[in-house]
Amino acid sequence: MKSKRLMACAAIASSFSLLIGCGNAYEGTYRALDGFLGPLMVLEVTGRKAHATKVDIIRNIVLSEEDFTVEDKSEKLLITNSRGKTFAFSRSVNEKDLECLNCGFGTGLPKVWQKIIKNNDF
Repeated sequence: MKSKRLMACAAIASSFSLLIGCGNAYEGTYRALDGFLGPLMVLEVTGRKAHATKVDIIRNIVLSEEDFTVEDKSEKLLITNSRGKTFAFSRSVNEKDLECLNCGFGTGLPKVWQKIIKNNDF
């Protein structure tokens, strides 16, 4: 009887460990301004996917949206769009924001991204 209970507990523990391992260290929502007055860029990273939205903050409209695949590799976040272009991010000095290593003028993504902290994160 004890061995069945022990096996059941082991099965539950292993399923929880699998669920915990599904995410990555970069999960969350980040924002950046592309230029002085925008547009505002929002990058949401969840598991193996990311979604970027570009919003005109003056006219309050969505300009574009793009999906990415996510890879967490040797302390870097790699996101790849549907055209095969990969962008590499690393943690900022404050260890919560992101810095894009190959973004900037002409790439469509800003270099510096701030993590958005929700009220329930405290």
